[in-house]
Amino acid sequence: MALCLKQVFAKDKTFRPRKRFEPGTQRFELYKKAQASLKSGLDLRSVVRLPPGESIDDWIAVHVVDFFNRINLIYGTMAERCSETSCPVM
Repeated sequence: MALCLKQVFAKDKTFRPRKRFEPGTQRFELYKKAQASLKSGLDLRSVVRLPPGESIDDWIAVHVVDFFNRINLIYGTMAERCSETSCPVM
């Protein structure tokens, strides 16, 4: 039992299994795009850093409004095509 727990709690291991997506599926394509953007060398800390001389409240407000507009656009697109009969799970 002790050996088994050592293997489970090993520092170089993870509890979460690696996800494998079937090539040719939409999930696989999204996974490839996400990995490409993460490995593009873009420093996310510098992208979201508060610009010098800007108010934190104004900066947050601008980004919240932008986020709302993007989500609203996605919802509007989905709502046009999906109904209770065509997308019962949604």
